[in-house]
Amino acid sequence: MPPTFLILLGLIIYIGLASVTLVVFAPMLLIDSKKLLAKKVILTVLISFPCLLVMGLLCVIIFLIPALVFFWLANGGYIPKTPIIILGIIGALVFVSSVATTSLYLWFFMSKIIFKRLDNKPVSEFLDNDKVFKFLREYFIKLKLYNPGY
Repeated sequence: MPPTFLILLGLIIYIGLASVTLVVFAPMLLIDSKKLLAKKVILTVLISFPCLLVMGLLCVIIFLIPALVFFWLANGGYIPKTPIIILGIIGALVFVSSVATTSLYLWFFMSKIIFKRLDNKPVSEFLDNDKVFKFLREYFIKLKLYNPGY
């Protein structure tokens, strides 16, 4: 099984769910009273898998060096067999839970921004109340990813 099999499997499932969503909600775009709801649902579905891929890639980059050090210690015989299994399972669980948590938060964050844009409400209202964004705001400004004057 190639290492990209899970991504391919996820992409197949994502395409299927996106197709079902489009079949159900695309006709709702023709009804004026349901147009906003249809846009929100379709955009929420369309950003779900890319959020998972982005956060998965970011977590792979973050966890790569500790994983390589662990494998080097494990294969070098520096750690006995029983702790290797336990630490490997704990490491895999930490990685999977961090990918799931961060991708769900990114999905929530992007959905809220899209919903504010579709409702013609200011996005700053949501950003000012978000605790994670408040914490990261200074770093985003330094990296020029966020302009508070915009």
